[in-house]
Amino acid sequence: MNAHSVSILGLRIAKVGPERRWDYTSPAMKNAALAVPNHEFEALLHEHGLLTSPRPTVDRAQLEHHLREALRLLHVDLEEENLRETPRRWAESMVTLTSGYDFTDVKKLMTLFRKACSAADENCQNLVVVGGTYKTLCAHHILPFFGQFIVGYIPEKMIIGASKIPRVVEVHMRRLQSQEHLAHDIADTIQRILEPRGIAVWMGGLHLCMVMRGVEQESSFMETNVLRGEFLEDERTRQEFMSIVNRRGQRG
Repeated sequence: MNAHSVSILGLRIAKVGPERRWDYTSPAMKNAALAVPNHEFEALLHEHGLLTSPRPTVDRAQLEHHLREALRLLHVDLEEENLRETPRRWAESMVTLTSGYDFTDVKKLMTLFRKACSAADENCQNLVVVGGTYKTLCAHHILPFFGQFIVGYIPEKMIIGASKIPRVVEVHMRRLQSQEHLAHDIADTIQRILEPRGIAVWMGGLHLCMVMRGVEQESSFMETNVLRGEFLEDERTRQEFMSIVNRRGQRG
């Protein structure tokens, strides 16, 4: 094993809200970074979503009005029982699905543990990997795409709280996105918060804009990689991360 290697025996499965999230760290990381009080760790794991509060800056009445007009232009009969409340529901859905534009409280993403290494590993040569699922709207066609993400980083003396990487993903997925930009947005935010030695983001997704329109390929699938720092410069570190992606990325 190289300096950043981790054991599959370190794999943990955890629940965070409605999502399944898995993460693993090396034994040295367990001995130091995760030695936090149980109540604090539980609070991180069970924290409610960041973006569930109302958005007072959005004019819901105007939004509903314009969406109603859009449906009328498409010859939708809004007097039909199933469609009478559709403009309002559509408006509320869009308010929620784009709530990432109004998120400004970066401090909520910054639960940091500054003792990331044990005395046996003072150089902090650990690889931390966190994975989960995401769903967002395509910036080009306003159709959903969704799939899995895997984030790896090599800490520089500190690690981020257990639930915060999925929260970073949540903030950026609640905007109109392309998969390429989404991966870079996640990497940029984690880079600013942690300043790690290296960061890698893998995303795999199914795009309904390729399933329901255009080429209409139900089997279409897209993968995106962002590699920075030691993941880009060190082949062994990069291969180790990609081996985790190969084991986990297609299995969910």
